[in-house]
Amino acid sequence: MGLRRFFGRGSDEAEDHDDPVTGADGAEGTSADAEEVDEAAHWLELDEQEWREDGPFDIDELEPGALDEPDPLRVDLGSLVLTGFPGMELRFQVAGEAQQIMSVLIVHEDSALELSAFSAPRSGGFWTEVRDDIIDASLKAGGTVAHAEGPFGTELRRLLPMSTPDGEQAYQPSRMWMAQGPRWCLRGVVYGQAAVVKGTDGPVEQLLETFRGIVVRRGDQAMAPGELLPITAPEGLRPAAG
Repeated sequence: MGLRRFFGRGSDEAEDHDDPVTGADGAEGTSADAEEVDEAAHWLELDEQEWREDGPFDIDELEPGALDEPDPLRVDLGSLVLTGFPGMELRFQVAGEAQQIMSVLIVHEDSALELSAFSAPRSGGFWTEVRDDIIDASLKAGGTVAHAEGPFGTELRRLLPMSTPDGEQAYQPSRMWMAQGPRWCLRGVVYGQAAVVKGTDGPVEQLLETFRGIVVRRGDQAMAPGELLPITAPEGLRPAAG
């Protein structure tokens, strides 16, 4: 599958956002301070709710031996254990000479889900803290960002300008989820058709089910908030760069 399928030709391909922060030209945005305060309070309230009743799960939340029974679709990546599905393609995003795995990409038809997990404070609130930084970086890159109510509370929906492999200008739509667990956060970034449809049906459904089925194995080691949890390729699989 070519990368072109992950790109939109303009912002008109994306669904309407619930709360536009601003556009690349700065034309949109809330004008009243009171409205901004109300909106901030709304997203904070969403962040503070519990959204993991159906997963993703911490390994200590499972019944003892829950992962002992063999499952041909299960993939153990060290800090992440995921259960795949027929037709899924698994890719690794790697960096540096050491080929460190930075994230895992699940590709299915015209959609993809990028997974990465981070250490987080025991007190929670990590997503609230880092969201503004992600928004600022997206706007500086010339993109648009919007808040929305997603399956794990506050969701970010972005359009970022990019160049296609053949050098054409395009926009890459994405939806960012952040599930907050005990001392960890699991980030999922949805691309392709699943990023431009409304709700969680259609091409989003299978990716969301896979995301909910992930088990996070953080470990007891001391880690700074925001530090990437190590991902290891299964035995016999070697990640390729790119």
